[in-house]
Amino acid sequence: MPGALHRAITLLVLLLTQAFLSPSAAATSPGTAIIIFLDFSGSIKTDERALFKREIESQILPSLSAGDRLLMAPIHDKTLTEFRPLVQAILPAKPEFSVWRDNVLTYNRRVREVEARVLDLKAKVKTEVADVLGRRYASPYTDIFSSLLIAQKLFHEETRRKVLVLMSDMIEDTPEYNFEKIAWSPSAVEKLLVELEAKALIPKLLGVCVYVSGASAKSAALAEDIARFWEGYFRRSGADMQPSRYAHVLLHWPPSQSCHQQ
Repeated sequence: MPGALHRAITLLVLLLTQAFLSPSAAATSPGTAIIIFLDFSGSIKTDERALFKREIESQILPSLSAGDRLLMAPIHDKTLTEFRPLVQAILPAKPEFSVWRDNVLTYNRRVREVEARVLDLKAKVKTEVADVLGRRYASPYTDIFSSLLIAQKLFHEETRRKVLVLMSDMIEDTPEYNFEKIAWSPSAVEKLLVELEAKALIPKLLGVCVYVSGASAKSAALAEDIARFWEGYFRRSGADMQPSRYAHVLLHWPPSQSCHQQ
């Protein structure tokens, strides 16, 4: 009897050791939810859309892995009233290793099957992105504020890591707010932020890592004023929006582990 008990304990120790030492047995990550808002206003020219396409294809799509979620939506004049995702995909999650159910060979086969499905989905998304950015459509207005309110809804109860990418010149242009006509100053920025807060136009984006690609304006001074406004705006929203991630091109991708996770 003692011998049988010893053999059973030894077998259990070996199984547990195999589970913990196997590189495939690492705890699975909950993944990352990436939401991209693309500016479809008339101010975004063909070459800028081509840049957005390259950044999505060469940086964002290759960074996706099992368990991630990707959603792309437009910034235009009817963002809030006629919201429709342009592209969306949820990549299958990497299977968890069970010492009681799996051996290493079986588990590795399941992992390879998931990886193959991930590659197929990424190829499908790449085709859809090319189709979306090849469309000849230009909105008369740029309603970024409404896009950010939609982002709040999309991230609600999301358990994955949250990343928001705005591919836009970041010039709000609606009948109510036109950034090119504002006499920018520190007091003007504060007044606008207070007004937006009173109108519930600053979303709650706590724990969201924000990137901006495409930021531009007619002058360097105007671009800097608008950048300072958005810095204050995202600070009030609770998002992590570092100046180093606000640029004319997509910088510092993929997000570092230090970028907000809550």
